[in-house]
Amino acid sequence: MLRSEKEQFITEMQGELERASGVLFLDFTGLTVEEADFVRGKYRENNVGYRVVKNTLMTRALLGTSYENAADCLKGSPTGVVIGYDEPVTAAKITFEMLEDNKHLRVKGGILDEKAINVSEAEALSKMPSQEELQAEIITLAMSPGRHLLGQMKNPAGVLVGAIDQLVKNLGEE
Repeated sequence: MLRSEKEQFITEMQGELERASGVLFLDFTGLTVEEADFVRGKYRENNVGYRVVKNTLMTRALLGTSYENAADCLKGSPTGVVIGYDEPVTAAKITFEMLEDNKHLRVKGGILDEKAINVSEAEALSKMPSQEELQAEIITLAMSPGRHLLGQMKNPAGVLVGAIDQLVKNLGEE
């Protein structure tokens, strides 16, 4: 790779990292071509970026940022970088789901809220509800008092209708 290409890559990665809501670093040693294609496809389906990077270039991209200590994760073989654009939870959930089925993938660490995170923090992130799930819960909670009130208002009317029905049945039998 030429020096100008390296500089361009570093600039691109810095832009990607600034735009990302969360990043995970993966060790993918031993991954077969089919498994790698599956991993890339799974991320692509969910609007999550995935790139394989050289550790030295990625380390240079992290220099001067608040999360430059995330470079400690970039040791050994080249690293797979998972970039969550929309929300960090989705990227973490997909990654940890794939870890269950694939023994070759391993999380090295990541970046969240402009800070480096370790493997256990990344796993905790994957267990959190997504933004969509949280919005659904909020809507359900917001509608709950109205439903309760409606039930309270309908109940006496239902009792009255039931009593009238019973009265009609009793009169019909006589």
